[in-house]
Amino acid sequence: MINSINFSVFKVEPEAIEFNEQFKLHEDWYSSYLGSATAIFHGINHNSQPAIRDENRNAIIPENFIEIKGKIFYLSVKGCGAYEDMFFGGKLTPNKIKNACRESKYLRKIEELSTGLGFIMGESWMGESPYGAQGFINGFDELEFSRIAKLDTINGAYICPAVAVIKLPKDIENVARNFFWFRTYKDHFYQVLRLIPSNIRLYFESSNVIANPSSIFQLFEIDTIEKAENFELNFIMSGIALLTLYSRSAVIEGNEIKGIYYQDVWLDKDCVVAPDGTIHFADIEGFIWKKVLIDEYEEIQRKEWQKLVYEFLYALVQIDSFRHLLEQRQISWPRQREELRLVIYEALNKDFFTSVENKDENLIIIVEGKELPSVEIPILEKVDHV
Repeated sequence: MINSINFSVFKVEPEAIEFNEQFKLHEDWYSSYLGSATAIFHGINHNSQPAIRDENRNAIIPENFIEIKGKIFYLSVKGCGAYEDMFFGGKLTPNKIKNACRESKYLRKIEELSTGLGFIMGESWMGESPYGAQGFINGFDELEFSRIAKLDTINGAYICPAVAVIKLPKDIENVARNFFWFRTYKDHFYQVLRLIPSNIRLYFESSNVIANPSSIFQLFEIDTIEKAENFELNFIMSGIALLTLYSRSAVIEGNEIKGIYYQDVWLDKDCVVAPDGTIHFADIEGFIWKKVLIDEYEEIQRKEWQKLVYEFLYALVQIDSFRHLLEQRQISWPRQREELRLVIYEALNKDFFTSVENKDENLIIIVEGKELPSVEIPILEKVDHV
């Protein structure tokens, strides 16, 4: 976790709460959390908590954390107010909020704001959510997929589970509907409370990313070769699991298969990486169920793999290369890729959904779900036998 407190959120009583029954968190965690600008606008100055801004509308509350299977998870609020101007770029300021105000009686209150960060607005974001908050469908989709997981995993594919969907108070929602540039979101306004192990992403939406492993290893205190090896093994195991999520979630229904499909979400910005190297998919609002004929199953699993595998492999090269630097070994890429096949083999040795084989000098990932046709996908071509 990047421990840089740079924000405050303010707790208020929610309109309604829908729980994920798997989790029994502290009762006072189940609240609405308002960003600073929204709270100040409504004259709320009590029940504040220090937070870390995350992406454009989220906040992490580092003092609220629990342990799951030996791993620390922090409470994250999705939808506590926007930090950036949706159309003109840059930080959201009181003046920019004023430009989006469609009700003159609020203009004086805007001028009294000391910050524009964390303001909930009524503008429709892609028809899915109000700007700075969360929408009905996306919020309850996150909850649905979190409920089918066992805490933080769907058959070995790790996620950041939603623990509750919070309906924002009516007065907050009613005021927010008066702030927009073009058109408004029509449904009720929500937030999602979820658990995340860090705010480190692969390439985007974080000031520290896996694409720069030197800073990440320092942040996670990975200062020995053994720690670096374990980090890489966990990264590979969890990455392959996410690339095979469709198969891991698949359900056979007659002559059809239904599985979880990635819709407009990606590994580079929509995942976070735990201190032990395990990748957790964070923005699970982009999951959908997709049904295909059994004869089409192999094709869709291959397409899901190809859609996301580059982002995984790019990050893996950075991690593997930095591990060699820690070992004070400078080797060529041809030699490195030969050694990498052994690391991949070891990482998947205990995975119950995939296995690794060398066929015709190609390292093959074999996806073998229960009662599913097996799918063979090459990950390293033209390598020596394991």
